[in-house]
Amino acid sequence: MARAAKVFNGTYTIQSKTTGEHRTFKIHTQAADAEFAPGRRIVSLLSGPENTSDYAGFAFIDDDGIRVWSSKRGQGLWETYAKMLWELSIDGAFSTWAAKGFTIMGEGRCIKCDRLLTTPESVASGIGPVCAGR
Repeated sequence: MARAAKVFNGTYTIQSKTTGEHRTFKIHTQAADAEFAPGRRIVSLLSGPENTSDYAGFAFIDDDGIRVWSSKRGQGLWETYAKMLWELSIDGAFSTWAAKGFTIMGEGRCIKCDRLLTTPESVASGIGPVCAGR
């Protein structure tokens, strides 16, 4: 029996306990009137300093999986990211990635200003670096 995947729209940060590196992903549904892929769900990687808008889309997601766009295949780690996100969404599969030294954090918001938090330290503390410095 196939395990059910549960991938919800939102922001997810995945961190390697081994290296300390992290990547932040956003899954969202395009507006029905969008010029590109109306109504489709998109997977994006945070690719710049602005954690609300600096995302690079790289795949579509639906009930059958994550499909990396042909323009991104063979370039960098896009397929690895897609595989990890999909496997983390399958019931019970997170323990496999946890055993490999990865943690996944859902979207966090700063308790002072309500901005999106994407670094593991900020998600864990509940406050962003700007507000923490005040």
